[in-house]
Amino acid sequence: MKLVMLIDGSRENFEEMIDVVDDKLSFFVDTENCNEVNEYRYLFNSIQDFEQSKKEVMLAKFSGKESIAKNLGEEFSEMILTLSDDKKSRYYTEYPIDMFLSLIQIFDKETT
Repeated sequence: MKLVMLIDGSRENFEEMIDVVDDKLSFFVDTENCNEVNEYRYLFNSIQDFEQSKKEVMLAKFSGKESIAKNLGEEFSEMILTLSDDKKSRYYTEYPIDMFLSLIQIFDKETT
């Protein structure tokens, strides 16, 4: 099983998450400067590449657009989770780093 995490939040939080999983076989992408169509295509292609890799965890900093997360979730069999620090987002979590750490621990437990 592989884990794709779409992160809508600050660069600081994203980099902290990268540090947490850097010792794992990880794959990182950033769509910060993309419009919606290009962001979806870039994430789609990145997830396809990730599926073919030997890596276990993919972190993607993305815009937080719900349509992108929903469509990607429908396209792939990989576990795709989304976290946001935007209170208006359906993916909002008050403490994204803590939630991220919990999810990584659960993923580790399930895959070892």
